[in-house]
Amino acid sequence: MADFEGLAVIGGLLVVGGLVWTNPAQADVDSYLNDLHKARIYDADGGDAALLQVGQKLCVQVSYGVCPQELKAMALQRSDANLGDRGLSPEQADEFVNYAIADLCPNY
Repeated sequence: MADFEGLAVIGGLLVVGGLVWTNPAQADVDSYLNDLHKARIYDADGGDAALLQVGQKLCVQVSYGVCPQELKAMALQRSDANLGDRGLSPEQADEFVNYAIADLCPNY
């Protein structure tokens, strides 16, 4: 199972137009990070802060109506393009988006 190493890869794709995000109310940051770690999803460069930032950006995209399936496809495509075998597996892309929505997007 490949570890997620290139956070900026996903973040660059998902943040179109320079969106700014503040911490959502009711977000469970600890659960989000624990869920990602259990799924063997890490960011070698930016650590947990970078994982959290991408999760929050996913919530912004969801709030604008982007469906989870589209976010999963974009995450996987971007990860594959930039990291190859070291990027997200299809399962990890699903988990990454699902955990962000479940743990960080209380209004979804």
